[in-house]
Amino acid sequence: MLRNVLDMNAHFGGFNAALLASGKSVWVLNVVPTNGPNYLPLILDRGFVGVLHDWCEAFPTYPRTYDMVHAKWLLSHNQQSHRCSLFDIFLEIDRILRPEGWVIVHDSVSLINSARLVATQLKWDSRIVGLEGNNDEKLLICQKPFFRRQQN
Repeated sequence: MLRNVLDMNAHFGGFNAALLASGKSVWVLNVVPTNGPNYLPLILDRGFVGVLHDWCEAFPTYPRTYDMVHAKWLLSHNQQSHRCSLFDIFLEIDRILRPEGWVIVHDSVSLINSARLVATQLKWDSRIVGLEGNNDEKLLICQKPFFRRQQN
């Protein structure tokens, strides 16, 4: 069951609109990265909730955690600025994601492969899904476990 979703790179609020069009009653927080184009006025004009944020900084969430985190092209966007590492971003996602929550990352094949290694380090269950007709992009779908298994 999804109650709330964090869209880390919302652009025009398309993921929010897709959830509404599919009949999902979900609260979505649309985040526009500060080091890119400011689409926040367009998101707000559509009647969606949104904020500006720099993902190399901590995201103020108390007391809220999220059932799902969606990030389309966020890794590529961050790689261009070179401000923080992929691991730093995934640690922040891990902090704000509810146990048994889902992460969907859509990006280039090389960044998705790197992201899967980080997801494995965080002990998330993860898989890579190819996009039909597109060899340059993939999806990384992860689920944060309720308990992390101890390694002996």
